[in-house]
Amino acid sequence: MLSLKYIKANSKNQRQKRFDFISQSLIWQLGTIQNPNTLINDLKKLDLLPITHPKEIIHIIKHAKILKRTRYPIGEIVILKHKGSYYIWIQSYGNTLLLEDVSQNVDTLKMLYTTIFIIIIVLLLLIYILILIKLRPLKKITKEIEKFSEGKLDLDLNIQGFKEIQEVANALQEAATSLKNIQNSRKLLLRNIMHELKTPITKGRIQAEMVEDPKQKQRLIQIFEKLNSLINELAAIEAVNAKIKPNLESLKLSDIVDEAINIGMFDKSDLQIIQNANPTIQADYKLLSIAIKNLIDNAIKYSQDNKAAIILEENAIKIINTAPPLRHNLNYFLEPFSKEGKKSGFGLGLYLVDNILKMHQFQLHYSHQNQSNIFSIIFSQ
Repeated sequence: MLSLKYIKANSKNQRQKRFDFISQSLIWQLGTIQNPNTLINDLKKLDLLPITHPKEIIHIIKHAKILKRTRYPIGEIVILKHKGSYYIWIQSYGNTLLLEDVSQNVDTLKMLYTTIFIIIIVLLLLIYILILIKLRPLKKITKEIEKFSEGKLDLDLNIQGFKEIQEVANALQEAATSLKNIQNSRKLLLRNIMHELKTPITKGRIQAEMVEDPKQKQRLIQIFEKLNSLINELAAIEAVNAKIKPNLESLKLSDIVDEAINIGMFDKSDLQIIQNANPTIQADYKLLSIAIKNLIDNAIKYSQDNKAAIILEENAIKIINTAPPLRHNLNYFLEPFSKEGKKSGFGLGLYLVDNILKMHQFQLHYSHQNQSNIFSIIFSQ
């Protein structure tokens, strides 16, 4: 825009000087001209075209806009503009001459600059589209990174594009492949360990049945059942860490509580079960049973009377014990290897509970009321 304004102003100034010079020269020559053809040829060299048709001359003079009028003793010069063209009207010694300026004007320059501007815009647009096409693989990389963040390591990063983008894609693919191999090795090792442990535990459990002393027999059975329960918890921790999708099915809450009591081998005389409701929920039977079992186990372990209450409600299950409030906030105990006091265990109970509930999109709440700790699993908002 500034360039066009400058061009327009400069062109107007140059044109005015040109018109003044030509007009002043012609007004003195017009009355003394000997050869009109020579004058016409000279004018054409100056990009001035004489208008000779009378009707056209009258039409232009009648409708043109007067830009400048200069009077001399021998005549008059008028600068006119009509339909974008400029004219010089000279009257001298009774002669009249109307000249059209056919040199390049500001409108032509404006059109030229506009054309150049449009070409530049089109080129920039084409470059922008080309860059978008070349950077399109970044969208695919972003989607694969989102999958990677969710623990999915089967990535598809066979991407063609700029060298730098290919290098990023290849590096991410290599990292995912390496992590997948490490994860598979860890799973294989853990499964082999659990398999090797299950065999002697099963044999020991069978041998315990053959012990004649009832007290020793019951004690050995409980030990082997506890070991078996720990292996199941290790499997649950592996499922949580590997972010395995839970096997959701429609289950009655009471059935899950019964399984939790069964795998925890709790003495029902230590539990008070209040069933205000028995909702059907979408849950993984084994994983949620382990989560509830851990809450019951903690409630009994840290209670003042070694007892716990279980309340089944329409949208929640509450595990309550009589005990002082927790020494730290709940988030502290949701970290692995965190526990209250010097009680036995690895401090993985609530960590495992929290992760299992997150897999189900359930919530864990804690409160202390009436000298009781209340842990609640909320099934819905």
